[in-house]
Amino acid sequence: MFPGAHHLVFNHSQFIDQQADAGPTGIDTLREAANPDAAHDSSARDPPPQCFPGTREQLIEDTVHWAVPTVGTDDPLPLFWMKGPAGVGKSAVAQTCVGKLKDMGRLGAAFFFAVRTRDKAAQFFPTIIYQLCSEFPDYRDLVDRLIRRDRTILNKTMATQFRVLIVEPLQELERKGKGIGKRIAIFIDGLDECESANAQCEIIRIIATAARDGTTPFCWAFFSRPEAHIEGTFAIPDIIRITATSVLPVSHDADGDIELYLRSSFENILRRRNISLMSQWPSDDDIRTLVHAANGLFVYVATAVRRITT
Repeated sequence: MFPGAHHLVFNHSQFIDQQADAGPTGIDTLREAANPDAAHDSSARDPPPQCFPGTREQLIEDTVHWAVPTVGTDDPLPLFWMKGPAGVGKSAVAQTCVGKLKDMGRLGAAFFFAVRTRDKAAQFFPTIIYQLCSEFPDYRDLVDRLIRRDRTILNKTMATQFRVLIVEPLQELERKGKGIGKRIAIFIDGLDECESANAQCEIIRIIATAARDGTTPFCWAFFSRPEAHIEGTFAIPDIIRITATSVLPVSHDADGDIELYLRSSFENILRRRNISLMSQWPSDDDIRTLVHAANGLFVYVATAVRRITT
């Protein structure tokens, strides 16, 4: 400790070994295991898909109301599943709802699976847990201590991670009178883009078990395509009875919203290019042609506008 020193005398001294705290914290280890690109406000998703103002209003209102019910009404079911084919706007609805819930202080976490990367299931719960730690300091302290104690926990099964790092810390906080105390939403978009069908089904089952048993204060919203294995998992009797399901089909019912989006987008293009809004571009016939060609798919017109803009 004191190389080269001689005849040292220390009276009434106390030596403290601080090496036990050396190295990364538990939260540091958790962050390394998480996927920051999956967050709702990640730069990797900028700009994220969002519902254009004035569109999908009832759908957004219903989803937010499920997450944060009106005072005096019965608590909604703890699980929510919005299903629909690719391109109908599920991710935009999810992103818009997440933004509103964040502003309301009712968002716990959000995970947006990416089409391009086929996100690894091993990163899913660490990402959710890390975001929860950012929202709830008392919970963060417990998780930090648990991971310091056993850094291999993040290499264990998803079920073990969920139990040890979500359920048990929350139960401890509840016993200490420091529980979260309100309904908090967690949104999961693009579940069908997770790396394997087995992992997708396991995620649903783990969360549904906790929701059924009431071991967490969370409500969980899933957005995905209606793949057969996902349909089958949500059809399990113990799961279907605690799940509110919303179907977002390919439908011309969305034509009005699509037309509103197109007209507003083209007006913005004209403004940016200093062209008079009295311009006949695009014509009403052009708009109607695009709406008809979209066939109820927002992704079609969003792609068209993006290409015209650039």
